[in-house]
Amino acid sequence: MKEENNRVENQTAQSPKPDKKKSFRLSDRAYNIVRFIVLAVAAGALMYASFNLTTSYLNYKEDEQKYADIENMFVQEVQVEQVENNGDISYSKTKQWVWDYDAMLRFNDEAKGYIKLDGTRIQYPIVEHEDNDFYLWRGVDKVKNGSGSIFIDYRTAGLEGRMCVLYGHNMLDGSMFKQLMDYRNDDFCKKHGTFDIYVGHHHYIYYVFSVFSGKDVDEKIYQYGFKDDADFQNWISRVAAKTRYHFPVEQPTADDKIIMCSTCVDDYGNRQLVCMYRGEEVVDRQS
Repeated sequence: MKEENNRVENQTAQSPKPDKKKSFRLSDRAYNIVRFIVLAVAAGALMYASFNLTTSYLNYKEDEQKYADIENMFVQEVQVEQVENNGDISYSKTKQWVWDYDAMLRFNDEAKGYIKLDGTRIQYPIVEHEDNDFYLWRGVDKVKNGSGSIFIDYRTAGLEGRMCVLYGHNMLDGSMFKQLMDYRNDDFCKKHGTFDIYVGHHHYIYYVFSVFSGKDVDEKIYQYGFKDDADFQNWISRVAAKTRYHFPVEQPTADDKIIMCSTCVDDYGNRQLVCMYRGEEVVDRQS
């Protein structure tokens, strides 16, 4: 028994001990592999993000040029009448932006009008499709585009209806309906109380009467159709009461035509809303 125990002890003594250096080298190799993988993933993510940023920038620049070209469609040379000091009348030529609905229809047969807010980038055609998905991710040229278009909610009666909803993205580059967010600033509200809205061949001044935030699922705000004048007047009173800034205009009545502009605030259904009603028609100077 003693010899057997000695044999076991000797075998144990002769058994190779773990090579600490080898274990360390294996751990170090594993660490380097993991580090390489992490760096590769990070580099890939950086390249992907850089690609997306570059693509977005190029898309923004392309959109900017596209809408600049559309703006130029309406720049015409017009004749301006001037009265001299001696009472004589003289005429000169100057370039002026003049709405041409027929030209817009040739560019896009679904065009319904144009929206302009002086001093901002909100200078866009208004279009409408048979659903709300088409122009959500297509430009006014009907080509797929992340910026989308300014479009009419097909569930409303359009620009000639009682209440029309216009949608536009809140773009990071400041385009589309991004500057509706500026109506959260009192000074901006004070300086931008009117829009120029072109409906078909006609040009109207629209007066802003309510600006506020709401939820896209609130059917009391996004109401598509009204039973009668009283129902419409109740809607007007409801959205007018929500305004964060009190504009120096009268509250519209059921006889007015109203546009509600809507853009996203975040990904949780919050929306920035600007409500306006139709005022006087403007007779534009033609060449």
